[in-house]
Amino acid sequence: MRVLHMLMVVGLLSPLCVSANEIVEAINSGLKHYQAGELSQATAQLDYAATLIRQQKAEEVKKAFPPAPSGWSSEDASADVAASAMFGGGISASRSYSKGDAYIDIELIMDSPMLQAFSGMLSNPSMIAMSGGKITKIQGVNAVIRNDGTDSSEIQFATPGNGLVTVRGPSSEQATMLQLANQLDFKKL
Repeated sequence: MRVLHMLMVVGLLSPLCVSANEIVEAINSGLKHYQAGELSQATAQLDYAATLIRQQKAEEVKKAFPPAPSGWSSEDASADVAASAMFGGGISASRSYSKGDAYIDIELIMDSPMLQAFSGMLSNPSMIAMSGGKITKIQGVNAVIRNDGTDSSEIQFATPGNGLVTVRGPSSEQATMLQLANQLDFKKL
């Protein structure tokens, strides 16, 4: 049991190239434990399988970020399964773009039960206005743009695939922020 627990912890902390066989084996093991009435072991195996699936999906989600615009550079996208646990589970991913002193960060949280409340707010333009934001559309979905009074802007929107996207950067680069947000590949989420 300690070995299984350690494997699960290591699985949470480091991205793995997961094979379909490993996932199927964990699911089958969970089923065997369940049928034997070993509910704790069944839960551990099924949680392990779910974590492996999330890790696999996290690798795919990284492909949703657009390339750097002309004149900009970008870091490789990163994704993590464990970091989003405070949001009720799911996947978090991010990518940073830079041009001289300017920066733009895109963060994505996916498959978290906490996102349902935020999605409800974005579907209501009155709530957006009450929060001090300006409403816009990103790929056909409602988004809110907030400026903090300095040279900092934030764009937030919920994707059709149960994701929350936050784009942060200088207000002077808001057009580039909108361009990047509109180039996110929703099909990979």
